[in-house]
Amino acid sequence: MSERITQSKNPIIGSNIRRLRKERGLKAVHVIARLQLENVNVTTGIFSKVENGLNNPTVDMLIALTKIFGCDFNEFFKPL
Repeated sequence: MSERITQSKNPIIGSNIRRLRKERGLKAVHVIARLQLENVNVTTGIFSKVENGLNNPTVDMLIALTKIFGCDFNEFFKPL
């Protein structure tokens, strides 16, 4: 089981994931498909909850998202 990054009081990570996805013109379903290709077990519901700060992303998910978005890991933690 992968470690989770907690964002319960400050959903900055989810907001940044959504921002990065939209900046790259990607739909959530395409990101989810690519995450699954990276062996990250995620569903549409889980990904939506992560973006909305209601679920915590795994470290594996964030690592895969850096590849998908072509960004640095620190992008997920930038202040809004």
